[in-house]
Amino acid sequence: MSIPTPQLPEGVEAGKLVLKLLNIRENKVFGRKEVSAEAWHVGLPTPSRLQLREEIAKAMGVDVNQVYVVRVITEYGRHRSTIEAHVYDDLSTGEKIEPLYVKLRNIPKEEAKKIREEMKKKKTEKKKAAAKK
Repeated sequence: MSIPTPQLPEGVEAGKLVLKLLNIRENKVFGRKEVSAEAWHVGLPTPSRLQLREEIAKAMGVDVNQVYVVRVITEYGRHRSTIEAHVYDDLSTGEKIEPLYVKLRNIPKEEAKKIREEMKKKKTEKKKAAAKK
């Protein structure tokens, strides 16, 4: 008795990341496109946000800095991740609107760690200054 292998969609190969845009919704109030996509990664681990950010930017034809991956959901054993991302028309708009935690998740870990340490240092300095008063 053999175990049935799941059928993969057309164009999906083992060992290769394949991104498919499912839905692009224009949000004119915030000046962005809200993108839903799925990434097939058969035989690979769940792709990082940085990889997904680059793939979405390439698919949309925009600069990587205009893309913020908000959510990545991977079901166990499915080799598929569902992605929600925001693609801004203007670079500065995204910097103003996106929350800090989303921005920190979309940069390399070393840079995010430095920013978090600076924030902790400022917070402790404020506490010390308030205690002196």
